[in-house]
Amino acid sequence: MLHRHTLGRVPPKPHTAFYDDGKLLMEQMITREGFHGPFSILYYRTPPTDEFEVERLDLKGFCPVEPVQEQPLHRRHLRTGDVPAGGDYLTGRRTLLISRNLHLGVAKPDAPARRFFSNGDGDELYFVTDGSGYVESVYGVLPFRRHDYILIPKSTPYRLHLAGNRGTLLIFEGRPRLGIPSDYRNAWGQLSDYAPYSHRDFRAPTELLRYEERERIELPFELVTKMEDRLTVHRYRHFPLDVVGWDGVLYPVAFNIHDYQPKTGLVHLPPTIHTTFSGEGFVICSFVPRKVDYHERAIPCPYAHASADMDEVLYYVDGDFTSRRGVGPESISLHPQGVTHGPHPGTYERSIGTQHTNELAVMCDTYEPLRLTRVAAELEDKDYHRSWVTREGESTWKAQGPRTEQ
Repeated sequence: MLHRHTLGRVPPKPHTAFYDDGKLLMEQMITREGFHGPFSILYYRTPPTDEFEVERLDLKGFCPVEPVQEQPLHRRHLRTGDVPAGGDYLTGRRTLLISRNLHLGVAKPDAPARRFFSNGDGDELYFVTDGSGYVESVYGVLPFRRHDYILIPKSTPYRLHLAGNRGTLLIFEGRPRLGIPSDYRNAWGQLSDYAPYSHRDFRAPTELLRYEERERIELPFELVTKMEDRLTVHRYRHFPLDVVGWDGVLYPVAFNIHDYQPKTGLVHLPPTIHTTFSGEGFVICSFVPRKVDYHERAIPCPYAHASADMDEVLYYVDGDFTSRRGVGPESISLHPQGVTHGPHPGTYERSIGTQHTNELAVMCDTYEPLRLTRVAAELEDKDYHRSWVTREGESTWKAQGPRTEQ
């Protein structure tokens, strides 16, 4: 999704005979947009098509997804810190917010990864709030660390291992796509020098999967596949991801949020200036510690905002949150279109004179309104939308008189 990469051995020319120890390898081409989009070519020792059994699978809280029936329009706060640890990276997933183009959820694994997973509904983006480990995929092994984004292309068979089998994950599913904004590329496809990151910031798989018999791979091999929000388990009598090499531009990558290069202006810039990834009708932004506005009368705290066309989701990771009290790590706020949102009383004026911010957060703006799931409804702070007032009808906001210049 960034640049052509090669791992292992590939023949000099695609679609030609290629052998390993005298055995003809099976070439597989993974393409997007038919044959008009990006692609990768992989070479298998055993054909990846030899499944012998398929059955349906339901994972409560993840798939099938269950939206709430009624959702009155107001600002919301989800305490995802209250999600109990359980399952692995797949069985522990909990979907919280959904639209046609985006599913957002969390996972807090406490068990080792078992089955591989392939999401046929869209690209996936993990944010590793806590933990470290590695991703195993058909493209090889990709290590990751705390505060990494992990971008996994649509229909990639993979599984995610966490050190100590513990971690906290925020998960975006972009339907049908999620990736690098086109605005950050030049006409040749290279990330431009205006982009908030460079090619060097993205890490690719470091080695191919090596599964020999002595490693005691559990057979039959099971691959869980998601399509149209339904899960099926596909079983193989062999390990179907035995690849000797591949090349192309489709493969998982990791990018650490602390490598994001934020922009600062004379006065407050809109939050989408921090866009990191984008999809169909939505963007994902990174708020990292940074210098703030440098006009002598600048107000660094965000102004009140009526976003007439977009829902705004903010996931709090760490640090001091300039515009809001009463939230903490793993809090998710949803400020829907149609309702004005703004800074918490007292934070607006208090921000004047601030030189830098120490907040770490992930934001998502989406054109299509987001629906809560039943899981999200159980995590909701029911009084959040009234937290701008001390009691019904009485605001804590007090207009301030003019400041005296010294």
